[in-house]
Amino acid sequence: MMNIVFSTTRQWNPGDEFILMGTEYLLSKVVGKYNPIIFNRNPQIRRARKYDFIKAVDNALGKDFAEKFLDNSVKERLPMDYADMAVFAGSPEWRGIRTRKLYESIREYKIPTVFLGLGTSGPFEYNAEQFSEDERYAFDNAKLITCRDEVCHAALAPIGAHYLPCPALFSSPTFRQVKQVKKIGILYGTNSAVACNNVSDDTYQFMMRNYKAMIEQLSADYEIEFVAHYIDELSDFKKDFPGHTLRYSFDAKDYRDIFSEYDLMVGYRVHGIGMCASQGTPGVMIAHDPRASTVKGFLADMVTLDASTDEFMAVVRSAIENVEQRSQALIEHRQATEAKYLELLKTALA
Repeated sequence: MMNIVFSTTRQWNPGDEFILMGTEYLLSKVVGKYNPIIFNRNPQIRRARKYDFIKAVDNALGKDFAEKFLDNSVKERLPMDYADMAVFAGSPEWRGIRTRKLYESIREYKIPTVFLGLGTSGPFEYNAEQFSEDERYAFDNAKLITCRDEVCHAALAPIGAHYLPCPALFSSPTFRQVKQVKKIGILYGTNSAVACNNVSDDTYQFMMRNYKAMIEQLSADYEIEFVAHYIDELSDFKKDFPGHTLRYSFDAKDYRDIFSEYDLMVGYRVHGIGMCASQGTPGVMIAHDPRASTVKGFLADMVTLDASTDEFMAVVRSAIENVEQRSQALIEHRQATEAKYLELLKTALA
């Protein structure tokens, strides 16, 4: 049975795990059963220190002495000679310091690679200045590369990359057509969470202003609940929206059940919108950084931070009124995209 190593994070950002779920869904249809192994980029486990004196000590000793690696994932020192394939499952951090060990092993053991749904937060060029030798080896010999945004695709198109939606579009194996809106989900976030799981002050103020408008204008006709992805958000929510319901789980797979209860999703988390899209549920994205363009692949509306509350509510109301058509379009989009992915994967892995 194949041993497939996935580059992802565990217990850090559920969005990364949503991407992984979709990637596994696609691969299982092509390769059948396999052993899933993760290269865990959780920053608590793989620290991106520019000058890592602790690791230098361990490297000098040839063993994990100062900082032992205990996570049940690919380790820094043990060989990756067991890997039959390495799959980069779409998170923007698909190269750099935290992935160095993975790229070194890919080159050392000539491990076939697949890159699915790569995205970027800014322009880059595929060259020796911006990519290491090990990274270029993996890309130059990749079986398949797909990109989820236009900027990333423009940079990697010269080496054969395809432009397709993020695999989070398949994070739920089941979907349904939404006929009408009865229950609305809102993705909550705060500016006081840790870096990379927080939002800017401007984004936070935008959400507070417009989420309160949604409650005021829509709660008489629709049930409204909030959803949090990260534990830092739980305490602030009690202060911001006392008496309202917030859904959260430590296990990313639980969000399949959580999101399945909503008929429309509104919020700033790209892959929360993505998992809902995989279930046939339309979304309204608060586009607070360049990565928001990913939701084009989820057919979501986008509202920028310069929108007024009236403009924001007009978008939400339009989504409610047109939910049946939009849900049907999402289901057809998912099916067509899956067919494209499977055709590419079958050819690449033949």
